[in-house]
Formats: sequence, structure tokens, C-alpha cells
Amino acid sequence: MFSFLLSNYVSLLSLINPLGAIPVFLSLTANHPEDWVKKQILKTSLNVLVICVISYLIGNYVLAFFGISINALKIAGGIIIARSGFQLLNAKHKKDVGKKIKQESLHKEDISFTPLAMPLLSGPGSISFLINLSIQSNNEITNGVYVIISILLVSASIFSVLKLAPKILLYMGQAGLKAMSKIMGFIVLSIGIQLMISSVISILHL
Repeated sequence: MFSFLLSNYVSLLSLINPLGAIPVFLSLTANHPEDWVKKQILKTSLNVLVICVISYLIGNYVLAFFGISINALKIAGGIIIARSGFQLLNAKHKKDVGKKIKQESLHKEDISFTPLAMPLLSGPGSISFLINLSIQSNNEITNGVYVIISILLVSASIFSVLKLAPKILLYMGQAGLKAMSKIMGFIVLSIGIQLMISSVISILHL
């Protein structure tokens, strides 16, 4: 089960990619008091935690309500995740989001939920991944506990990365962050393709 926990943690962390969000985060929090920035970091981490847990818990109900088959959800989720991975490989994902949200965030008192937690960090890719995990877990309590733990670890990682954002950017530079985004993008692209392959194999065996 440790491998299951580690796999979920790495996959979800790659999808959320807090390192790629550092430049946008620093630009949105520039010229703000340190206490305000600390509160935004904590609230952002908690918001991501809540969004991810809810996404995981409602997976089965989403399918039942809309009458969507598991394979259809896997293919749709795989396409979204693969697209996110392709964007990360081209180092555009977080940058594109930042362009759209920076202007509207300039005068907001609280940016922890939008735009930081959503859509900058927990976007469609991570949400669809968690819904797929929810379906695959089949309401097994043990699997659910491990998934929740992995979400908690990802939220803690987000807190740490954003807290150390200035130092990370200084140490790695823009080139280093882009390189890490490409590595994350490759993992995310593989996750999306694997989801689509597994659903096609499942359909062919019906």
C-alpha cells in the first residue's frame, strides 16, 4: 500500500505542480505585507486540500447523477490530463493561467481560493484524476484513507513550496523551474495516456 500512496502523491503533485506556480504566485503577492502573504499561503494550501478531498469523495455521485460510464470518464479525464502534460512540456500551462488572472487579482483582498487554489493549482487535470481514483477505489475504506493521506501530503508540499518560493526561484532560476515543469509534464502526459489506454482495453474486453 505504500507504493499506492507514493504513486498517488507523485501523480497528484505532478498535476498540481506548485513549482510551476512560483513565478505567478510571486507576481501576485509582490508588494504585499509578509503577514498577508503567509495567510494566503496557508489558506491556499487548505483550499487545495478541500477541493481535492471533495473531488475524490463525489466521484461516484458525479457518475450516477449524469449517467456517465467509468470508461467515458477515464477517456475524458485522460484527454484533459494529457493536455495539461503537453502544456507543461511546453512550459506554458501556469504562464497562460497567470496572464488571464493577474489583472483581476490586483485589487482582491483574498487570492487564496481564486486564482491560487483554483485554477492555478487544483485545475481540471487534478480534479478529473481524483474523480477517476474515486471510481477505481470502489468505496474501499483502506484505499480512501491512503488517497486522503496523499492529498494531505500534497497540500503540505504546496505550503512548503510557496513558503520557500523566493529562495527556490533564486536557487533554481526561471530555467530550472522550466526544466522541472518539463519533467512534471512528461509524468502528467504519461498518466493521461495510461488512463485512455486502460479504458480502451476495458471497452474491448466487454
